[in-house]
Amino acid sequence: MQEFDVTAHNYDFVFKDSFNLFKNDIADFLEVELPGIASYLETEFAEIETNLELLDLNFMLKDGSILHLEEEAEIFISDLIRFASYDLKLYNRYRDRVRTIILCIKGYTDSTAGFNCGSLGYNSTVVDMSKKDGKKKLEELKEKIENNEKINYLDLIFLPLMNSDQKIVDRVKATIKLEEKLEIEQNSKNNLVALTVVLSDKFLSDKDMSEIWRDYKMVKFFKYVEEQGKKEGEKQGEKKLFKKLIKGNFEGCDDKIMELIDQAEISRLEELSERISKIKDLKELEEALKQ
Repeated sequence: MQEFDVTAHNYDFVFKDSFNLFKNDIADFLEVELPGIASYLETEFAEIETNLELLDLNFMLKDGSILHLEEEAEIFISDLIRFASYDLKLYNRYRDRVRTIILCIKGYTDSTAGFNCGSLGYNSTVVDMSKKDGKKKLEELKEKIENNEKINYLDLIFLPLMNSDQKIVDRVKATIKLEEKLEIEQNSKNNLVALTVVLSDKFLSDKDMSEIWRDYKMVKFFKYVEEQGKKEGEKQGEKKLFKKLIKGNFEGCDDKIMELIDQAEISRLEELSERISKIKDLKELEEALKQ
């Protein structure tokens, strides 16, 4: 489990800003019959405090029901109980039918998953991501992008979660390379990169995130976050991303470094993130944060 995760604030506005990608393409990507998507629903409940209990994705559908989309490496009964808990919270808030779909990365033996505890039964739909050939899809997307053909952007941002013999960090890097070749507005590219990283975040280590940050200048994600609003919660999310970067680059980070990051201006953290590979040790980092 990663010590620093993409926060709920960042998570929500990334998806809000890219809502049309899901609205137009989600049914084709999932290969599941669904009513059209009407709107995006925020994923955070006030009574839920830990990152473990953040919902993944929720949409209001045109028939009034709710689509709850989760992603898991494997599915265990403990996961299903957790999802059922989320769904009860959704039902309590909206009083509409909840449709839960789980993207299972390592594969699952059935198209549904659930449990029955007597007075309460629970069922969800499973999309087996191991049946989606990541290598084949990568080549297909490369060819379409080179020929300037239309693609389903969800195939692109979920590409790292498809079946492949590559490590997931390498899949994320390959996907970002493809996204950089798209002939679309820069803000849209930033959105796609942010979505790719956010959707793969739970499967990446601090070291993996550090590599991605270093190689593809994920400071763009910082800037993207800041452009979307100035709420304190969003700023704290940016600082958590910087802490993830530091944890991946330096061993033995102490509370003092974390406090300095919390006190720093976002512009200063952006600057430091761009030259992080040139900072030799924690002492130099501490001095840089104090400036």
